[in-house]
Amino acid sequence: MQNNLEGISFDEVIDETGKSYTVFRTTLLPRYTKVISDILKGYFFLLLTSFLVILLDQTYPSLWWLYIPAGSILIGYIAAYIALFIHEAGHYNIHPDKKINDSLATFFLCLPFGLSMKSYRKIHWQHHLHLGTPLDTETSYFNALTKLFILETLTGIHLLRTMLKKGTNNVLTKEQKKQSSIMLFAGFLLHALILVLSFLTGHWTFAITWILGFGIFFPFFATIRQILEHRDELANHATNFNKIPHGKVSRLFIHTILSSSFGAAGFTRHMIHHWDPQISYTRLKDIENFLQCNKRTKEIIHSSKTSYSTVLKKLLAAP
Repeated sequence: MQNNLEGISFDEVIDETGKSYTVFRTTLLPRYTKVISDILKGYFFLLLTSFLVILLDQTYPSLWWLYIPAGSILIGYIAAYIALFIHEAGHYNIHPDKKINDSLATFFLCLPFGLSMKSYRKIHWQHHLHLGTPLDTETSYFNALTKLFILETLTGIHLLRTMLKKGTNNVLTKEQKKQSSIMLFAGFLLHALILVLSFLTGHWTFAITWILGFGIFFPFFATIRQILEHRDELANHATNFNKIPHGKVSRLFIHTILSSSFGAAGFTRHMIHHWDPQISYTRLKDIENFLQCNKRTKEIIHSSKTSYSTVLKKLLAAP
């Protein structure tokens, strides 16, 4: 059961007072103000980075070779941070009213990434149902962290392959596929507008930075993050997990300033989320503390906690 809590029922987990997790989880209401605050932080830093790139372009235009790559990486990193809150909205945890939850998510979270909230929710739930099997719908972790794969993520090849694969899946209904196409087009228009305004105002370096940030570095960070969360350190590079079950692996990551932004919205406690998907990330620390009160789950928590850098090193060295 290392790196996996699934299979342990809520009633089995009892703390020293005799309270079961089934009872405890009823107290774990989302902290909506924290969710909104965390999302706003992402947009603040996205706007700040954009402003700094434009300022540097005006002040030190000859240094474009320095601030374009630096700005691109930052914009991609921040975009990956913001995108993680789509996941929180997918579990109805950014607003208590489900319709308002989806309306807010569609405009502030899904639009920049060309995603349909309802379609994302259905695809993501298949990930929970079929984690570690060829039926999984979120399969970046099927890929080994080879030099070739890293190159593919940095050139858009992996992104294109993923988009083509999603277009052929049979999970979505015809209406959901239509909604996905509409949102993809709406997202394209949003970014096109940003780029047109950038060129019209003479900020071509910002336009390039934005394209690289959202087109290259955002999918790169998102892909690497999922691999670090779910790929088995002993998985062989040559194994085709689209045909052979990978097995369920989820991890807990040590909290630092960097890890809590790379794995925002509770992704540092992804193993706990897979055990109880409907609880808001704002309460995952409470769940972790409760799990520490039970001998069986405490052992799993301790054996599973690691760091992103540690897992990255092991996956890069995998056979």
